[in-house]
Amino acid sequence: MKKRKTIAYLLTAAMFGSVLTACSSGETGKTSSAPANSSTESTASSTDYSGQTLVVQVWGGTYEETLRNYAIPMFEKQTGAKVEVVSGAAPLSQLATEGDNASIDVLHVDSSEVTQGTKMDVLETLDASKLKNAPDLYKEAFPYDNAVVTNWGTYGILYRKDLVKTEPTSWLDLWDSAYSGGKVGVVDYSMGGGLEFAEAISRIQGSVISDTKNWDKLFAKMAELKPNIGVYASQHSDIESAITKGSILLSVETNGRAISLMKEGYDIGFCQPKEGAIAMTSLAAISKGSTHKELAYQFVDCLLSTEVQKAYAENNYYAPSNSKTEIAKDLQSFMPYGQEQVSKLVYMDSAALEPVKADFINRWNSDFK
Repeated sequence: MKKRKTIAYLLTAAMFGSVLTACSSGETGKTSSAPANSSTESTASSTDYSGQTLVVQVWGGTYEETLRNYAIPMFEKQTGAKVEVVSGAAPLSQLATEGDNASIDVLHVDSSEVTQGTKMDVLETLDASKLKNAPDLYKEAFPYDNAVVTNWGTYGILYRKDLVKTEPTSWLDLWDSAYSGGKVGVVDYSMGGGLEFAEAISRIQGSVISDTKNWDKLFAKMAELKPNIGVYASQHSDIESAITKGSILLSVETNGRAISLMKEGYDIGFCQPKEGAIAMTSLAAISKGSTHKELAYQFVDCLLSTEVQKAYAENNYYAPSNSKTEIAKDLQSFMPYGQEQVSKLVYMDSAALEPVKADFINRWNSDFK
């Protein structure tokens, strides 16, 4: 994976006073659903792009809703251009066949998709000087030279506060015999959280997921979890349905989905395990074959604005990558907010995993699924 070696003008990120607790539970207070005004509020583009259409791919669900309700209206007002949304995962293989006439201009990707997109050579190398918000981003927001972090979440343990006798503090609590008979939920490797869970257990064993020499030990440990597994999810809604009904008591999940259920009134807690929370990184990239690159840069910059970042924090519960974004205090402890907490995030090395990923999936299917 190519990494950006120099971003000359990145400023030192502002420090915030929030503290991310090891484990947090309980309902948060109400927060405004409207994007707040900012002292650095984005201004209209000097160029009128009326009549042009920018195609943006984004994951579905509430992430797409925030994009449609906040980012797109602001961008269209600033530029005069229109945005067409394509829902779902980034179609990297399709872009590879389209070459210099890409059907999608801006992509929402995770770290593994950046790895794939780099290998396929479909992602544009970013010029940070074209992003007005770049100086305000945390230094960790540029892990690659062809994608920029828009926000962070974490993978931890979602649990029913009213049904567990002891609130979890460790990944290893999922193995507790108190949860035998199918009281634990896990997710497949094919969706967010599966590989990250394996990474977390590998770290506990003093290794990493890409270390093939540790796989026997890793999968032996994961196989021991089978008596406790009640839901093996292929989508997040499977976990949410099971935990709200009480058919499972704990599950691997994201902080954002946990807070969402809390806000809906469920008696839900969320633990960021003491061994370390694995970062869930959302990034934006530009298709190398885009024919609207100037507009694409402006849209990515819109995603990095304090207004849009605040909307994602308060509506989707993902921590902003723009250090000047201010969010409600009652949300700060549930996400990696501020330079101190952002710097503590643990990342799975997707690039290191990629060469052995097919073999890892075979082991997963034979030994764990």
